[in-house]
Amino acid sequence: MIIKIGLILFLLFWFSLGAWLVARYNVLFGPHKDDPAESPGARSFGVAHIIAVWIGGAAIGFYFLLR
Repeated sequence: MIIKIGLILFLLFWFSLGAWLVARYNVLFGPHKDDPAESPGARSFGVAHIIAVWIGGAAIGFYFLLR
C-alpha cells in the first residue's frame, strides 16, 4: 500500500513536470539566443528525447501501479 501511494505521488509529480515543460516550451526549447548556429533539427531531437523519457517514466509508473 505504501508503494502504491508513492507511485501515485510520483505520477502526480511526473504529470505536473510535464505540464510545466509544455507551459514553458518556448523558453526551454525555442531558439537559443547565445547559439544562433544551433539547428532546428538539434532542438527537435532534444525535444523528442525529453518526450520519450517522459512517456517511458509515465508508462513504468502506471505499469507498477496497476500490477
